[in-house]
Amino acid sequence: MQGSSLMNKISRKPASIVAQTIGRHHQYPDGFFLFLGTLFAPIQDRDAVGQGFTHKVGDRVVISEPTLGRLENTVRLSTECPEWTFGTSALMKNLAQRGLLS
Repeated sequence: MQGSSLMNKISRKPASIVAQTIGRHHQYPDGFFLFLGTLFAPIQDRDAVGQGFTHKVGDRVVISEPTLGRLENTVRLSTECPEWTFGTSALMKNLAQRGLLS
């Protein structure tokens, strides 16, 4: 990956994002915060100047890295998705148990 992004360029403050991630409407706060401020967090305005970027229902999101593979998702409301029960800590334990971490 090449490039850079700065925390002062993200569209919302971290406290604002965290405030929107508590409850059934956002089931997996352990994962979303990992990408905050990285190149995966768009900084371009989407609808109006100065309003920042927010994904909308129906958006197709693709993140890929040659070694890790590709993650594709279509944005949906969390309240309409199956309940999330497998978070980051469970993923790391699973990978360790399978001997996939070094």
